[in-house]
Amino acid sequence: MVDAASQAKAGGQQENRAEAMELNATDGVTFAVTRTAAQEADGMLRVAITKTHPDAVQRADETLVLHWAASGEDRRTFVAPPPSMVPAGSERPDAVAVRTPFSPGKENPSHCVAELVVDEALAPDAILFVVFVQPGHGCHEQWIKPTDGAGSFYVPLAELVSEKGRARREEALRAEKEEQERLEREAREAEAQAAQERERKLAEERAKREENLANCRKYIDSIANESVVTEKVELSFPDLGDMVLCAIRDKKTPKETYTETCASVVIATNILLGGDELVLHWGLKLPRKSAWVEPIEDSWPENTRAMGDGKGAVQSSFTVVSEGVRALLIKPPQPEAQALLAVLHIPKTNAWLKEPTSHRDITLELRDTPPLPGLDTDAVGKDAARLVEEVVDKEMNSNSWTLMHRYGHAGHVTNTMCKNDTFCWCAVYVWLRYSQLGVLTWQRNYNTKPREISHSQMSFVTNLAGKYIELPDQRWNIRMSMSCVGRGGSGDLGQKIRDDILVICRHGNWGHGSMMEDWHQKLHNNTNPDDVHICNALLAFWASNGSHSEYWRVLHENGVTRERLASYEQPVRAEPDFQGHIKDLMLSELGRYGHILTQVHLGTDLDTSANHCRGFMHGDTREAVDGYLHARWNAGSLVDKLRAATHARGCILSQIGHEGTNAEHVRDLLFLELAIDSDARRKVEGGEGAHDSSLWTHMASMQTAAEALALSENSSTFETATQLRNIARDLGEVLKQLEYYGESEDVGLRAAAAMNMARNTMTSVVDRFKTYMGGVCVAMGSGFEAPPHTVQIFLEEAIRGSSAYTLSVLLRKADPSVRRIARLGPWMVIAPRSKGVSAGPVRVYGHLRECMADSFAKNTIVVADQCDGDEDVPRNAAFVIIGSTVDILSHVAVRARNEHHGLIACMDADEMERVRSLEGSTVACKLDGENLTIDVVAESALARSRSREMSQGNLRRLKSKNLITPPSGVQGAPLRSFNSMGSFGSMGDLRTSQSSSFQALPPMKRTGSILEDVHLKAPWAIRPSEYTLELVGSKSMNLAKIQFLGLPEWIHVPTCVTIPNGALKKVFRDERNKLLRDEYSRLRTEIYAAKPTDVSLCPELKALIMRLEMPTGLADSLRGVLDELECDDIDDMLQPAWEAVKGVWASTWNERAHLARRKMNMFTEDVDMAVLCQKIVDADYAFVIHTNNPITGAKDEIYGELVVGLGETLVSNAPGQALGFVVNKSELDKPSIKSYPSKLCALKGGLFIFRSDSNSEDLEGFAGAGLHDSIPMEPNHKIEIDYSKEPLMLDEKLRQELMVGIAKIGATIEELYEGHPQDIEGCYKDGKFYVVQSRPQM
Repeated sequence: MVDAASQAKAGGQQENRAEAMELNATDGVTFAVTRTAAQEADGMLRVAITKTHPDAVQRADETLVLHWAASGEDRRTFVAPPPSMVPAGSERPDAVAVRTPFSPGKENPSHCVAELVVDEALAPDAILFVVFVQPGHGCHEQWIKPTDGAGSFYVPLAELVSEKGRARREEALRAEKEEQERLEREAREAEAQAAQERERKLAEERAKREENLANCRKYIDSIANESVVTEKVELSFPDLGDMVLCAIRDKKTPKETYTETCASVVIATNILLGGDELVLHWGLKLPRKSAWVEPIEDSWPENTRAMGDGKGAVQSSFTVVSEGVRALLIKPPQPEAQALLAVLHIPKTNAWLKEPTSHRDITLELRDTPPLPGLDTDAVGKDAARLVEEVVDKEMNSNSWTLMHRYGHAGHVTNTMCKNDTFCWCAVYVWLRYSQLGVLTWQRNYNTKPREISHSQMSFVTNLAGKYIELPDQRWNIRMSMSCVGRGGSGDLGQKIRDDILVICRHGNWGHGSMMEDWHQKLHNNTNPDDVHICNALLAFWASNGSHSEYWRVLHENGVTRERLASYEQPVRAEPDFQGHIKDLMLSELGRYGHILTQVHLGTDLDTSANHCRGFMHGDTREAVDGYLHARWNAGSLVDKLRAATHARGCILSQIGHEGTNAEHVRDLLFLELAIDSDARRKVEGGEGAHDSSLWTHMASMQTAAEALALSENSSTFETATQLRNIARDLGEVLKQLEYYGESEDVGLRAAAAMNMARNTMTSVVDRFKTYMGGVCVAMGSGFEAPPHTVQIFLEEAIRGSSAYTLSVLLRKADPSVRRIARLGPWMVIAPRSKGVSAGPVRVYGHLRECMADSFAKNTIVVADQCDGDEDVPRNAAFVIIGSTVDILSHVAVRARNEHHGLIACMDADEMERVRSLEGSTVACKLDGENLTIDVVAESALARSRSREMSQGNLRRLKSKNLITPPSGVQGAPLRSFNSMGSFGSMGDLRTSQSSSFQALPPMKRTGSILEDVHLKAPWAIRPSEYTLELVGSKSMNLAKIQFLGLPEWIHVPTCVTIPNGALKKVFRDERNKLLRDEYSRLRTEIYAAKPTDVSLCPELKALIMRLEMPTGLADSLRGVLDELECDDIDDMLQPAWEAVKGVWASTWNERAHLARRKMNMFTEDVDMAVLCQKIVDADYAFVIHTNNPITGAKDEIYGELVVGLGETLVSNAPGQALGFVVNKSELDKPSIKSYPSKLCALKGGLFIFRSDSNSEDLEGFAGAGLHDSIPMEPNHKIEIDYSKEPLMLDEKLRQELMVGIAKIGATIEELYEGHPQDIEGCYKDGKFYVVQSRPQM
């Protein structure tokens, strides 16, 4: 409010004129402002600002400060006042405002006053001000402003200026303006002159830009003269110039240390700027970190200064080093740095220059950054490796990061990077699984509204559902990825999380510091899956009348600890408090609220998922789902529950196949399918449902579990789904047999075969997880800084969380019953070991847990009476033999398989005691199928003492009795000559007396290749009638002998022709191969001079042989070979035949073959390699006969093995069993079946095969290992076997005919060899028996 002004004029002279204003301020403060016009005597205008009310704002001794300035035209902007207007004792907080303390009033000290005085000629039009209480002396800072909401008080002054004052003011302003214009004109002229000079210099620089760039490169070359440039970056800045950055290292620095230390840096530029300063603003980047790090001072160039702002940068000024070149030299910084980060700065223009193309920081790599542990780019591919690195970088380096950001980036990754790459999709699953496990933060420096999180979740899983439709090959892991993410929801559903917690909190009037208020603040700040567990813990708390132990029990069971609750950005530290009068209300409200949280965060909640799908489920799908929802709470059998679950899942997946591109329906159906699968798995693991332990219940449960796993393995890429469906059908046939014959031994054997197929299929599943996720989970775990134990068990927990674990549990439960009924032997292979013979000491324990942390000598055999399944395998254990069985997907089983330990369960107490008796002895163990062989190498005194106590005497060799699978394809040593008995000799003449230790072998030397005269004169190809010991190997000679000895007409021998020994050497001597011969000789000399274990040159030697050209004579002979084998199209088949022959010769340099020869101190020139050429009988069945039973050693028994398709699945030890049977030689028409077939696949086709036939097929320590290759001219093709439709299983008459025929072949050929036991290979096709090979049984 403005009071009336007092004005008077007399005699034309102005009298003293004053005006008062009363201003109301915040906090009840009132100011009186008195403006006094200038008097003619001094011409000074005065403003007094007095606080009139109250006496004190805070306290009597407070200090008030006037914060003021001149006013701009808008009446809001502070403008600097004339310097003469600033009172003494004032402060200038900046270039504009002034702070003037108030002084005590003269009449009333509590009415403090601030006075401003200014020459009216210089007075501003108005002033702006606020007042504040200065902190200190018991006062806190308090700002006093207008009550009308304006930012400051406005006090006009222009109206108080006199006419004379205005005239003086205008004169002063005019003079000031003229002076300003003069100064500006002079400045412009100077600037123009400087600009002309700068432009002249810049023009000269531009004219010399290329020349100066060349000088920059020369300068760098001169600096790097004795160094190696490891990284180079050239940048071009338009209109300015260029810059070259190089990372250099001393030439003597070993490359393998490039990951351990940083390079030096030399930077040269032709950006001269007419002499103006150029600065490099730079810092360092650490591996997988985005923040800048300040370099150590020892690395700084001259003219470097620290910024001191905590942002990790320093600034170095470029110096002129030669005409047109500026440079910097940076010494090696701290070794942990990965790259130099920089921007250019031009101080004169305050310009900042980044990388001109990407506009990002200039980057120069300073060292080779090792990949994340476990991340093998060659194995997973560049795309997956890049994805892993990018995800780790985003997760660990983003300043602000929440679940919303994670799901957004995951959507970007799956849309742009994954495509149809299995490794990429598995990396996405591993990432999301680590998030689900809580390894990754759910919130960092960012508050996300619940509706934003729920929306991002729903968008992401809907995108995944679209990819499920689009990419059939990836469905198995897209499905797993969805299980790691909540379904999310619409914005309204997410908003209900915020709104409904407010309602709940009002019931108890919980205030600040209470648990409910803490949780309320957390939910408003950022909700995550932990909130589901917190809600469930609160329900347990209220249901138990306020038991804190129940509250913590639920939290701890779900991995939520006190520390985790306190780690949220809005921590939950308090415990809940109980108010009995609202118990029922809280249980109801929390139950409803938990349902909302579950909908958002847990997509696999069964009831919620079913409700989401109600509106669009097909009739059969709805009926099946309702059937399971009823069965799960019914008191029926476990089989009924599993069948209902599998049927429901099958209907859901069938409907998904008909949903087309409706990603939203597919999303909800997948969550429902996952929920049913998870619920059924928990029932198996928890033992829910009646299980009478009968064979029927075991088989029916496993049949359903196999069908369920087949649904999860829904991918067109892998064979496992087809195999599991075949297994389920085969188990169905076992159930039919069981209903007809009861629990007979034969039915038990069929059940054992089906279970063996299931184990082998699950092994394939485990191997796939390991192949695609093993390295990725280690790499991401390391990058995410996950606890080591979490990384260590990641794979097995992922497998245990799948449908595979259900089948694993059921297999373990069924095994004792099946083995008992089938009268099987003692061994059960849980994790195989395929490294041949393992020799080591025997260590015996009561429980595997006692030694699981130990590290033993290499190849130790560990024997433990008990194993629970959650133990680790001791380091360096070759085999672990346990006295109880565990799941094949248990921790110990998965660990054993991943680390290549053999894990064997012994199911026979007597056999286990015999193994225990070998404590301290050194034994050699070998696993063939399920036949565990233990040879005593050196018996301990303790073992000798125990063996004397055993009723069965000294145990020198242990074999399982009546095994499911005997040693398929047992091979004796290759043979060279007839002996007096008409059989062949052994390889003993090729074995030397040298030590078998590689370390004891000296370097080998040999000059030239020896070509015997008999080989030189031999034809390129010979028939059996021309075979001699000098020209062919034992395979060819054995076939020839069978033909010459005379077989009955019903036993056929395929046509064969052999390319004799020496042919490879003759090919090398052909003039067209001269250069290759010289190169071969050089490589062979090098590999002989290398260490005995060095196989690095083997691939080169093999590749060189494959480059050989075919001599004319050999081409003609090879045509004859094909004609002899009844080839229909010789011209088209000639080249493939030549490639197959060369492939057999090249296998001389297989790594195992080379190592075997080096161990025997044997030269390649000593190897005679003939090639046996045969037409492949595309067999219906193949067999191997051992005319002496190799299991029991009985000479009056023949042991036969029979498989579907070609015999390669037998002799190559492919997973699974053959149809095994024993026949007494006196009753050949009465075979006794010992095992039914369980090979999952059969091989067919191939046309012709070219077999290695050398004098070194088997060498000591390598027998039966397949040192050399036999190559079909066309690859065999694999077919899945469905034993429920296989005649071998369904037609008992055919099965009997095959077994009797095979037994008669064995007896006939053994008789031809005058009673010498034989190993015989043959096949059956269209009612005819064929013998393809026979050799002495070893």
